[in-house]
Amino acid sequence: MTELPAMRQLEENLRTCGQLTADQIRELAAEGVKTLIFNRPDQEEVDQPSTLELQALAESLGMKWVHQPVVSGQVTDEQGVEFGRIYAEAPKPVVAFCRTGARCGCLWALSRKDQQPGQELVAQLQQAGFDMPDFFKRLTS
Repeated sequence: MTELPAMRQLEENLRTCGQLTADQIRELAAEGVKTLIFNRPDQEEVDQPSTLELQALAESLGMKWVHQPVVSGQVTDEQGVEFGRIYAEAPKPVVAFCRTGARCGCLWALSRKDQQPGQELVAQLQQAGFDMPDFFKRLTS
């Protein structure tokens, strides 16, 4: 059994984390995770696991797989809205992952910014362990 990457709890049914391996996906399925949202473009890094292989594994384990590729440092408001739609429709609980989990946190916050004040979103991100001062300014300005 491999150790799962650090999980950051954003809301009751949503956690984010860094890149998952096949063994970690098996562990999450055994834990009852119903949906994986993957926010990295294919081959962002040379040693990145194959998206298609991870998707096939997740689906063979009965999990829903959604690939929403987002370029690191270039998260748009529209991608945040799309993330919110994906999350709303996803069987819960959900784990969203990318290289470090930060992109997923940004997408989640952008999906919530019309429903919650920016300061609240910043506080929730900080409580989950995110330290992204430049992005926090974007939420509060």
